[in-house]
Amino acid sequence: MEQDMTAAPLPARWAAIRRVLEPRGAEIRQAARLLVSVLLSDLLARAVHLHEPVWSVITSVIVTQSRITQTLTTGRDQIVGTLVGAGAGLLAILLIQAGLVPGWLAFWLALTPLALLAAARPNLRFAAVTLMIVLLFPISGDPFLRPLDRIASILIGVVTALVVAMFVLHDAARSDVLTASGRLVADIADLLDRALRGELDHDSIETIDEACRTHLQEIYGAVAEAQVEGLRVLRRRPDPLLEVLPGLLRRLRGSAVFAARAATEAGELPTLDAALDTERRALARVLSQLSRRCARGARGRRRIAREDAATVLAVLHPPGPYWSPPMQFTLGMLHADLERVVQAVWSDGMVAPYARTNRGEG
Repeated sequence: MEQDMTAAPLPARWAAIRRVLEPRGAEIRQAARLLVSVLLSDLLARAVHLHEPVWSVITSVIVTQSRITQTLTTGRDQIVGTLVGAGAGLLAILLIQAGLVPGWLAFWLALTPLALLAAARPNLRFAAVTLMIVLLFPISGDPFLRPLDRIASILIGVVTALVVAMFVLHDAARSDVLTASGRLVADIADLLDRALRGELDHDSIETIDEACRTHLQEIYGAVAEAQVEGLRVLRRRPDPLLEVLPGLLRRLRGSAVFAARAATEAGELPTLDAALDTERRALARVLSQLSRRCARGARGRRRIAREDAATVLAVLHPPGPYWSPPMQFTLGMLHADLERVVQAVWSDGMVAPYARTNRGEG
């Protein structure tokens, strides 16, 4: 009996631990990736009997980033910079061994063009670092083997970091896309609700739109991450939803901002409160369901059946004669863009995103 009482709280304790750690999941995964990258680079450098495996470890720390795309960019820059810096170091060693110039002068002659190169191309700043590693840290043995050994160490660190970033606890970029999409839709819903209530001016609209543009940048960045995650770029099987969702959301944001700005103009909102309230509630309902659907998708829930999209969109109706002609046009465009997003999200991207619905437009 006592054992059952002590064992019973364990699931609850584990759930409590998960709740504490879940908000920091990305940081924990990045820390784990960094540790694995350091361990593997050190083991590999020692396995091939490099004289200075420390440079592999340092390189893996530099290259291992939180996103795969960042790791690829940093790794590319590290490799190119290493090759350029090593070439300059070999020339400097050749001058020193030939007795043409003293060591300090050879170093400065090699460093000066690399400094100019780093000023013009900041991503090649690793060339100067490699030159310093080659010339300023003494090593026994053949001086010409020094740069080759250190080049091998750096390349091992780069390759290890890339492999770890690709396959070890990488973040689910698709989840990031849907999470940012849900936030964007929620901001659009807030923008339209407040605009149709007459609570916004042009400056307020611009402030909210800036937050929407930030979410769009996050979406495009996460889509780029998803394309290289787990070497998906080599499989040539693009995710249909990620292919269409960023463009659809960009159009929806533009239509929403256009509608919000039109609603701030004097005389553009209908004088009949019922028509205004019906439109506001319909948009809020559809956008709320869309935002929740994105959030559920980010958590890995099963997708909703395709026919449910029609039920969600049933509350949207063409703007009637109570609206001014500019608002009829603006709301019609907003409805069309919103329908395309809902159809794409509910079908996981399998429905043609620009297919028009059968309902007429006013």
